[in-house]
Amino acid sequence: MTRLIKAELFKLRKRSMTSILLDILIGLMIVFYLVLLAVAKANITGPRGGTPTGAIQNLLGLPVAIPFAFSMLAFLGTVMACILMASSMGNEYNWRTIRTMVISSESRTKLLIAKLISVTIYVLIGMVIGLATGFIMSLITTAIGGYKFDFSFSTGTYWWDQFVQFWRTFYIMMPYLLMAFLFSIVGRSAMPGIAVGLGMFFLEPILIDPLMGLAGGWVAQIPDYLIQNNFGVINSLNNLPGRLGGAISGGTTQTLSVTHAGVMLGIYIVVFTVIAFYTFRKRDVAV
Repeated sequence: MTRLIKAELFKLRKRSMTSILLDILIGLMIVFYLVLLAVAKANITGPRGGTPTGAIQNLLGLPVAIPFAFSMLAFLGTVMACILMASSMGNEYNWRTIRTMVISSESRTKLLIAKLISVTIYVLIGMVIGLATGFIMSLITTAIGGYKFDFSFSTGTYWWDQFVQFWRTFYIMMPYLLMAFLFSIVGRSAMPGIAVGLGMFFLEPILIDPLMGLAGGWVAQIPDYLIQNNFGVINSLNNLPGRLGGAISGGTTQTLSVTHAGVMLGIYIVVFTVIAFYTFRKRDVAV
């Protein structure tokens, strides 16, 4: 197993896609911070006369630097990680190396476990780098914006909360990652995994949930058992300030409990994993 994991880590490290996805994540976070700073400095007013400037300044400040970075990672990180996860498995079919991988592995189960562990390691590394980028950008925007450098928030309780939120963020990303992993196996290519994983991530909150809500009755309750609403409930535990912070966190459903959200996401994680392993073990790997 150790040999397989080392081999998968080596392949991910050598593939240009891994570094490209990380560069895109870092670049998007930098751009997002700079855009928010520009909006805050411009003192733009809202459509009803209200101003979002104060809320934006709060997001750029140090006390919420890490929670804000977590909320951005939950969105941007999920997109990049889905691509990485689907590519790690799907490209074996695309490059016609899947037979060689199966033959040289002790078992198909161990091969899939090695792939999941290796991608998970890189996702966690990417999250740490993303957090560091967000914190550094918060220092920069605080300096450029002329805001006060206040580190009074740095307490043991604060850092424990951020440690827990790190794993919460990773947890809510996993259903989409495993969905991408599953469909890269079902479709025998990286593209089905990327298309389904990212398609559900983007379409569910803007198309599926609103349409079901309009239907009323028991149909309107279905989104409470889909991924996105439960994703938003846990992501909203960042407690970012203002309505802008709530929109960024994706906390659109306050009727669901954290326990409900955690259990539902756990069910999706287990189901996608079991189906992926079953499909790969029982099906011919011919391409």
